[in-house]
Amino acid sequence: MPDIEHFHDILFELSNEDRFNILQALMKENYNVTNMSKHLSLTTQEASRHLNRLAEAELIEKNTAGEYELTSYGRLILGQATGIMFATSNREYFIDHKIDDLPLEFSCQLAKLRDSRLITDVMVSFANIDRIIDEASEYIWRLTDRYNMMSLPKLEAATEREIMLKLMQTKDFQYPPEWPGPGIVLREARLKGTFEVRKSSEASIFIAMNEKEVAILSFPMENNLFDYRGFSSTDPEFHGWCKKIYQFYWEKAEPVS
Repeated sequence: MPDIEHFHDILFELSNEDRFNILQALMKENYNVTNMSKHLSLTTQEASRHLNRLAEAELIEKNTAGEYELTSYGRLILGQATGIMFATSNREYFIDHKIDDLPLEFSCQLAKLRDSRLITDVMVSFANIDRIIDEASEYIWRLTDRYNMMSLPKLEAATEREIMLKLMQTKDFQYPPEWPGPGIVLREARLKGTFEVRKSSEASIFIAMNEKEVAILSFPMENNLFDYRGFSSTDPEFHGWCKKIYQFYWEKAEPVS
């Protein structure tokens, strides 16, 4: 049976702002009581009391140098709590955008998305996509529910620069009404192997990224449609999360002829 009592005890410890700040500080470096009190502008007595509570909860421990550090359990709990903090910080977005279809291994790592900015203007999202296409020096990966006709010339120019291009269609992908099919440049790129297209039967997120930056990570709304609002970042952890989930879907996706 789950230890419900301890679960609520941990939530109580995390609910205190000072104790949560202590855990976040210990994620970066170890502190003794005196240095922690200075770092968080607490009295020595307050810092000592909070540190003792966290140690009793087995989230932290004192090392041989007399400094406190996170336990493995503490790092696990803080990682999960940081994911919740990312969600609550963007609660207006997640009220009408869902992550239900994400594999558990990724939905449990939302903390990796914390260092990002929320883009609420769709035109900014599209401008970001065009910019990272122009700035790419190695690859461009896109996971999309439809093609943006305005970006096609930039994608063609990228393939002519020998940029590796991967386009993955979501499970609800639709061609735009005016879609003429790939032009000569993209057809030649596919023949050369510098442009690949696959369709995923599982993917339901929107990603546009190059080797340095994620222009946009967007989650679907309740009706499974995209409004192209989402998160953007150059943070390595954010980029790594997007890269891994893209590869996860790509490896199981079917080639499109």
